[in-house]
Amino acid sequence: MVPRFLRSLPHVLTSRRGAWVSLIAGVLVLIALMGAFGRVTLDARSGIAPADSESAQVTALEQRFPDADHQALLVVASRDDGDALTESDLQALAALSEPISTETGEDVAGPIPSDDGAAAALQATVSTGDDEAEGAVDGVRDVVAQHPIDGVTMQVTGGPAFGVDVAAAFDGADFTLLLVTILIVALLLIITYRSPVLWLVPLAVVAFADQLASKITAAIGNAMELQFDTGIVSVLVFGAGTNYALLLVSRYREELQRDDDHRSALATAYRATAPAILASNATVVLSLLTLVLAVIPGTRGLGVASAVGLLIALAAVLLVLPPALAVCGRGLFWPFIPRPGRVTREGRAWRGVARSVVRRPWLPLIGGIALLAVMVSGLLGASVGLSQVEKFRVPSESAAGLEVLGEHFPPGLAQPMIVVADTGTSDEVAAAIADVDGVARVTPAGASTDGGLVKLVVTGDAAPGTAASRALIEDVRDAAHGVSDADALVGGQGAADLDARAGNLHDFLVIAPLVLLVALIVLVLLLRALVAPI
Repeated sequence: MVPRFLRSLPHVLTSRRGAWVSLIAGVLVLIALMGAFGRVTLDARSGIAPADSESAQVTALEQRFPDADHQALLVVASRDDGDALTESDLQALAALSEPISTETGEDVAGPIPSDDGAAAALQATVSTGDDEAEGAVDGVRDVVAQHPIDGVTMQVTGGPAFGVDVAAAFDGADFTLLLVTILIVALLLIITYRSPVLWLVPLAVVAFADQLASKITAAIGNAMELQFDTGIVSVLVFGAGTNYALLLVSRYREELQRDDDHRSALATAYRATAPAILASNATVVLSLLTLVLAVIPGTRGLGVASAVGLLIALAAVLLVLPPALAVCGRGLFWPFIPRPGRVTREGRAWRGVARSVVRRPWLPLIGGIALLAVMVSGLLGASVGLSQVEKFRVPSESAAGLEVLGEHFPPGLAQPMIVVADTGTSDEVAAAIADVDGVARVTPAGASTDGGLVKLVVTGDAAPGTAASRALIEDVRDAAHGVSDADALVGGQGAADLDARAGNLHDFLVIAPLVLLVALIVLVLLLRALVAPI
């Protein structure tokens, strides 16, 4: 039996006095919550692999080494005409060591010429902290720009440079994404209702919900140490909130064609659509909460944050939008104001489609299945994931530098593997890895502060992010793990990408069936049937 307050809620939200009280109360609550969480921002986290993966373990063990927060930054030089670098070119490049060292505070190695003599590289060391890395990379790029070498192109690349360029690619992306989302939603509302006024009300309500959701999810993310993309959460809140609003407003317009009292029509529309909106929200929220079982940090965090955001969107549409519509009245639909007895020609095309589908259901069913089969066939042989160069939509200096590096040096130089092993077995581990096909060199990189571990830097012949690179990492792991009592682990950015791919596959195989099960259970409860939900 439905509780009395729920049965009376539509009347409270739409009555002459209740609408104003509900609207003012809702706005005050939104403002109060936004004020309480107004200064909260999501702490940056960048883990891409599962917390228990081999690469994550290496990252944790690296903290026991001196300068654990430092990575190599490369300045790659090559002649514009493709010829070998001259002695004067190398001297000019060597002269950059001092100003780069002054900028980074660390010694600079090189220039290191390639075997073909057509390129050379300087290797600097920079801190990997977000602000420090950005400042160091920008500083080195400024030094390079201030000391040009005639006929030579110099590019700054390496792990820190890639991180800075990726971050720069997302500068302003959340605002752009939000703006595009708002424009698309506004356009859809205007096309749907053909009113220059109506779209403002649901859009304003959903926009308030989105801003509140961004603050609350950031607070929850910091408290639970979650990692997620705030832009995706914003798009989900806008999309779902607009969808809920469309369901309510569409039914409201239909009721206005039957009822002279717009408040009564709105209350009727609320009673008719609220169960569908609640069921839709529950299905998506419960499905998103299954992502807490994911092993990828960003996926797990996105599930929790999105679920919270959609609950906020639901509350805004069911508790704030109805009184706003009631206060504004029937005139919101101007210039095509629905009234009882007024003939409407809207929906004729859709009614025609519906009659055709009902009359011959097998034709659209078979056609739809055939279309889906054609679309799914595109997955056959598809390569999932991107190489480092392919991750940029537009050219970047770090990606261009990586291409030059791959042409003249071992491609893995820009993204080496990091091996951590017990000190007593370091020589055996290094020898085993050096025997792996595709390994260009194995370089000792020092011992841990307690002396119990040693770090090796492994450079491969495969370009980072490629299938060959992933296969090489697996081969190196097999070789390192084969040394008894070494407890060797292989990490680095490439290994983290490999572990992330494995984690994503695990999450897909676990989460996808759970989502289907959740949707099935919700449909069974909603429809009170077993055959139709299937």
